[in-house]
Amino acid sequence: MDSTSTLFRLLASALLFASVTLLVRHGWEVVLLWSRGRVGRDYAKFKAWSEELFLGWPPEKIRRRAFWANAAIPLALLVIWLLTGSLVFALATAVGVYFVPLVAYRVARERRMERLEEQLPDAVNVMVASVRAGRSLPQAIEDVSQKISGPAGEEFGVMSGEYSYGGMNVEGVLERARARLDVEGFKMVSSALIINSERGGDVLHMMERMAEAIRELDRLRKKILTETSEVRAQEKVILVMTPLFGVMVCLFDPEIPDILFHSVVGNLLLMVVVACQLFSLWWIHRIIKSTI
Repeated sequence: MDSTSTLFRLLASALLFASVTLLVRHGWEVVLLWSRGRVGRDYAKFKAWSEELFLGWPPEKIRRRAFWANAAIPLALLVIWLLTGSLVFALATAVGVYFVPLVAYRVARERRMERLEEQLPDAVNVMVASVRAGRSLPQAIEDVSQKISGPAGEEFGVMSGEYSYGGMNVEGVLERARARLDVEGFKMVSSALIINSERGGDVLHMMERMAEAIRELDRLRKKILTETSEVRAQEKVILVMTPLFGVMVCLFDPEIPDILFHSVVGNLLLMVVVACQLFSLWWIHRIIKSTI
């Protein structure tokens, strides 16, 4: 019985030694290939985001961002694990770091769309002035790209370039822009222009009516933003009050921090609280956005 147990232990030790040896000798190649594949995919994704948001990042900068976006995941896991000794916190932090680039992209895109919506009345006014001066619709689009800076000028510049150098007609250019830009006012304007181009009619009269409608929508949007300012303030209060309440509870009972930060149940409880707070912030933001 003792000889069988000894043989089993020797066999297990030999297999473990062989596994560690193979991992050290060849495992790094697998990890390297996997990391290169992820960096390559993130490079293509970041490049598309840079072009969409008109960031103007050079290839080397995109490559560095893609590398650090992947390197930050294991680094965050290791640092949090060493600082807290909690594998649950470390894994949760690594997951959060993984989603940071996507969240940053969505926030930047949303702000860009909001800025475009603010500039849309001025863009429509420029188009009305151009059409009134006898210029065609493609020329009016080009005038907007030359006279207005920021997101509106950049997006109208893309439309002008697609028409002039991409071999597309006006309807196709407007259709692509309507699918690309998530702005209700622009969708309304582009739809009206597409219908007018297909069926004909007085472009100037239609543009003047659209300019009035866009100005009225902008006025209503600003009014709603003013009336919902209290709700947006509550979003900031929720963001501050929950951590503040947690700190106060920990000060009243010194045993609570040890339970929260050094036990699996406490770690899971903290993660649930953070998840609930993030969900409440997302829900408030969604309500405000749908109202506007």
